[in-house]
Amino acid sequence: MVSKNPLVLKIAEGAPGDELLKYLLAKQLAFTDEEYLESLVFVLPDPRRREAARQLLGFVPQAVKEQYVQKRDAETRVIDFILQEALEVGYFNVMTLIIHNQSVPVEFILRIAAQAKAAVLETLLENQIRLIAYPEILERMEANSDCNSFIRGRVRELREFYLQPQAAEPIPETAVMTELTSAIAEEKEEAGPLDPVQVEQEALTTLQRINRLGVSERVRLALTGNKTERLVLIKDANKMVQAAVLDSPKMAVDEVIIHARNLSLPGEIIGKIANNREWTKNYALIQALVENPKTPVSRALSLVKQLHDRDLKLLAKDRNVSPVIRTLAQNLDQQKNKGK
Repeated sequence: MVSKNPLVLKIAEGAPGDELLKYLLAKQLAFTDEEYLESLVFVLPDPRRREAARQLLGFVPQAVKEQYVQKRDAETRVIDFILQEALEVGYFNVMTLIIHNQSVPVEFILRIAAQAKAAVLETLLENQIRLIAYPEILERMEANSDCNSFIRGRVRELREFYLQPQAAEPIPETAVMTELTSAIAEEKEEAGPLDPVQVEQEALTTLQRINRLGVSERVRLALTGNKTERLVLIKDANKMVQAAVLDSPKMAVDEVIIHARNLSLPGEIIGKIANNREWTKNYALIQALVENPKTPVSRALSLVKQLHDRDLKLLAKDRNVSPVIRTLAQNLDQQKNKGK
């Protein structure tokens, strides 16, 4: 649920009472457009009120629906309604926004692949991580009557490059075992005394299981797996697998900070972190990024300006960061001292 309004939650639970529904369908509640959107969708299963709810949903601004389908916590029943409407009317923007929301269940993407027009299918081709993780999307696209020769060619390329039954490069123990055992130990700490041998064996088992997977299976696991599995997969030599870890809807900012501090990750992955506007609202992540020499300079320069005075002074003296970043930190520090 997006809304935390107790009245909306009551309607969503299916026990709103006649009086609340009366006010809802008369639009006499102090609801935002988004709250009306959620509430009215939950009323649709009621045959007595379905038509009235459907008519009111027609008046919800399209911009509100577009904003809704971008949210990580969007309610699936509401997305289902918005998507069905988009497929019937041909709302290109809504479908492309759903495609780019990694939190949306794959069932919705399969519907788009099967029913959408060619322009939407071409947009879907851009989401390579999802297509590699779920090859059944490619099958739905090919079965779509709007699938043209260009789309079929791209689908064929994806299959040939990523979906061949060949072994993926093993992730070496030396790259992950220390962090992996620490993470597993941290998870199990609350359960009582730890057996270090058992923890190490569990870490090794996790790594061996992942190493038996192909690229497509690793990409899917990166999107759907748990924290310890993502900790292993971020060290995969395949950048598509690494990128899928960052696209996981389960990815929390504390994990992202760990990755931003990892100097062994490639610049493309650090850049993907730095370009995520939601994550870079976190101050600890900003610090990690400006200190990582692989952060794109243009992005790091904008992040340096957000540092607190004390951290700016430390950065200005840090010989391990990029000279460009250190010089900017020195200049900003001098400017602030002049103003005092």
